[in-house]
Amino acid sequence: MQSDLYHALLNATSSFDQGVSGLEVRPFGNPNGNQSRPGRTAAVLVPIIDKPEPEILLTVRSERLPHHPGQVSFPGGAVDRTDRSAISTALREAEEEIGLDFSQVSPVGFLDRLDTISDFRVLPVVGLIHPSFVWQPNEHEVSEVFTIPLRLAVSRKEYTHNEYVLEGQRGVTSSLNWQGHTIWGITAAILLNLGSRLGISD
Repeated sequence: MQSDLYHALLNATSSFDQGVSGLEVRPFGNPNGNQSRPGRTAAVLVPIIDKPEPEILLTVRSERLPHHPGQVSFPGGAVDRTDRSAISTALREAEEEIGLDFSQVSPVGFLDRLDTISDFRVLPVVGLIHPSFVWQPNEHEVSEVFTIPLRLAVSRKEYTHNEYVLEGQRGVTSSLNWQGHTIWGITAAILLNLGSRLGISD
């Protein structure tokens, strides 16, 4: 029997049966206004731990990594040629980065795609995680794993929103400080997209 949280997420996300063609594409941090398709595709897992008070699981990228070292992120990465789908990518990366076995996650649906300034189109895959899961971070990729209450992580009012102008283009960055960690950038954008889908906007 699936939990109430599973059904809430199922209703809030785009189903796998519908694919990704109908999902909105959100340019993120695109300073030059170029709307062309990024050259690479990536997928991330948005892991929600199925507890009485649901929690979002996040990682801190290793300082050894060449891209975005030390930043808070979701498990995920570039699509491999052997991956059958974005779901396969997200689950494979989560297993590599935090030791998440496939048997402990139930993929639920997609959130909107985001195009990044690092030339990736990122597809977020929401997954419900069994509460007994004990993460085992891969020290080469992840320096820390932590959780934050779902309702807090997706509530727009909890974030600080700052406008910026870069190369003549205006944008807004959102950030949230939680127990010494700063959640911002594409990670914050995905969480706020989830909050909008769940109807938790304030």
